[in-house]
Amino acid sequence: MSEQMKILMVDDHQNNLFSLQALIKESLDAPVQILKAESGTSALKILEQEQVDLILLDVEMPGMNGFETAQSIRSRKETEKTPIVFITAAYDLEQFQQKSIAIENMDYLTKPFDPDKFIRIVESYLS
Repeated sequence: MSEQMKILMVDDHQNNLFSLQALIKESLDAPVQILKAESGTSALKILEQEQVDLILLDVEMPGMNGFETAQSIRSRKETEKTPIVFITAAYDLEQFQQKSIAIENMDYLTKPFDPDKFIRIVESYLS
């Protein structure tokens, strides 16, 4: 991870974005640029302008939820292979598996999550 990597964080709660950013900044050795979006629509607009290395995506958001956002991301040639890590408090394994079948190159964490596990997952996608 020698060059600066870009991570797009998508969550409708500012405090979650702030906490994830702080955890990433204090835990990763490599330089990371963090882009933030408070909705799926905002995330898609950012992805029209920026190429990112990883997307951290909340599932439960008003309007366009995480699954709908991920499907839109996958439908674009420029972002079809960008790794996505879903972060969700609402966890139903069967429903999650059914909705995520068509979304390749993805992972998920449930809230509250272990910070060390979170950083290991982030590092695995950025290396």
